[in-house]
Amino acid sequence: MNRNKLERTTFARDAYTAIREMLLEEGRFLAGEKISVEALSRDLAVSRSPVWGAISRLEAEGLLHVVPRQGVFVIAFDASKVIAIFEAREALEGMAARLAASRMTPEDREIMAEALSRQARSIEAEDPVAYQASNLDFHHRLLVAAQNATIEASLKSLYAQTQAMCNGRNSFSEGWGQLRQNLAEHQRVLDMLTAHDQDAAEQAARLHVQQLLKAILTRESQAAVPSKAPM
Repeated sequence: MNRNKLERTTFARDAYTAIREMLLEEGRFLAGEKISVEALSRDLAVSRSPVWGAISRLEAEGLLHVVPRQGVFVIAFDASKVIAIFEAREALEGMAARLAASRMTPEDREIMAEALSRQARSIEAEDPVAYQASNLDFHHRLLVAAQNATIEASLKSLYAQTQAMCNGRNSFSEGWGQLRQNLAEHQRVLDMLTAHDQDAAEQAARLHVQQLLKAILTRESQAAVPSKAPM
């Protein structure tokens, strides 16, 4: 590979990483928001070519949507898509928990328990950034414990789509009480993993995903109802 081709490959990879971080870690773009290719090129100090290369990859991952003659958009919230994603998540996370119940190492358990401790502290402090980080750490370590690369890759893709689709939709509007319930569900999953109870671990993981979907759809339905004028 010659130097020019290597540089183009590096620019494309770096642009992809940077834009993906903007979408998922920084929350810079809202669900359904139009993205300016020119602005991205300027912000990243690269030409449009690597930006378009990154956009193509992110569209293939289901995070962006290119509309001919209109532009590039973050995927918009769509209840039917969310339901489909969570149906897949329920099956895959259930299987991941079943596998982890027999494959989890002491290190896996320690890391998951530590993530739950951080999650509890973030709830008490009402710190949404810390909560999201500890929540993802718990889920990602469950995937590591399952020791199935195909399930891990599939679920990480579904997590990313969920996050992009819900950006800016105030996932904490249902209150910290709901997040305490999430923590309790996580603890139940970990307890069943520790007990090496495959059936109960799968059931706990599936129930957790079902409750997450229910919370999201309830929040969206409430947001769609116009508030009454003050009496």
